[in-house]
Amino acid sequence: MQIGHTQELTVLERNRNILLLDGGDGVTVPLPVDEADASLEAGDSLSVFIFVDASGKPLATTRQPLVERDQCASLKVVDITNAGAFLDWGLSKNLLLPFAEQRRPLEIGRHESVLVYLDKSGRLAATSRLDHHLPEIADDFRPWQEVSLLIYQRTDLGLKAVVDNRALGLLYKDEIFQNIRVGEEHKGYIKRLRHDGRIDLSLQPLSKALQPELSDAIISYLQENDGVCELSDKSSPEAIQALFKVSKKNFKKALSTLYRERRIVIHAEHIELADPSAAVTSPSTSPSTSHSTSPSTSASTSAPTSAPAPASGAKAAAPQARGKQHSGNASGDRNPWKNAKPRSGNSNSGGSGSGGSSSGRKPSGKKDRH
Repeated sequence: MQIGHTQELTVLERNRNILLLDGGDGVTVPLPVDEADASLEAGDSLSVFIFVDASGKPLATTRQPLVERDQCASLKVVDITNAGAFLDWGLSKNLLLPFAEQRRPLEIGRHESVLVYLDKSGRLAATSRLDHHLPEIADDFRPWQEVSLLIYQRTDLGLKAVVDNRALGLLYKDEIFQNIRVGEEHKGYIKRLRHDGRIDLSLQPLSKALQPELSDAIISYLQENDGVCELSDKSSPEAIQALFKVSKKNFKKALSTLYRERRIVIHAEHIELADPSAAVTSPSTSPSTSHSTSPSTSASTSAPTSAPAPASGAKAAAPQARGKQHSGNASGDRNPWKNAKPRSGNSNSGGSGSGGSSSGRKPSGKKDRH
């Protein structure tokens, strides 16, 4: 029998008010009869959670607590007494968080991130001094391994998190691209194990693993918004993070991939589907107001130089850019996709605006600082 864990125990005897369970080594554990199936008899087994009463005697319950021993969770403070704070962990008997194990003053109604442990007297208790009970160094994780994270503290560098209930790591604030609150649980990744053994974390997988999912998200957004997204390679990191929850660097990589695959057209201030007919048009939108442009109309309009080359040898006009017309290269001189080569090897790499063709230029090699 293990205090603080869910396990299978055998029924020894059924009385009027309780079932006596076999806890091993001659120990019997009572379970209230109203928590058990009426058909249970001696010799049957059932799954129960084992905790202890005020005197240290083991008790059983079929209720599932919010957290078990050696696990971490964010629990609500329901009472504060001379003994400490009491937390709601899903059982009839609240969990004690002693004053000596509190890292900060607590208030009733607030949540606190804690670890459940067995104290010296053999009773289950909680602690919010996680750095006193969990190591900040671990050598058995692998880079980019998927892990579970409990965000428990905000610092000047970022957010501290419990990793798989057994170690502590750090999410740097300049690598967090979504709203994160203390007490939340998230899927995360081991970004690196530093030379001192400490753990750096990421909320996103390795860039190569992220790209297919991000590319699909961009295409889905375009299809659901008439083929247009008011973001481009020059958009602010904040705007990109707000919409796609990724860094500008990863967003630009995804745009590069989609451009090379001839699935999007990149303009100075927005991107479009290369095939506007793939956009999902609402019933109220008439064909005349959609972003789909006939070949004859497109041919009479100067096509942006960032438009992808047609798959065949014949030139095809790029979709007309919305709104204000921009002369020259529609994506700007710093656009990393203007040098993309068509997969067919055709020297015709798109429209020729006033900026001239850029298919023969070498990449600038500048690194993205975002």
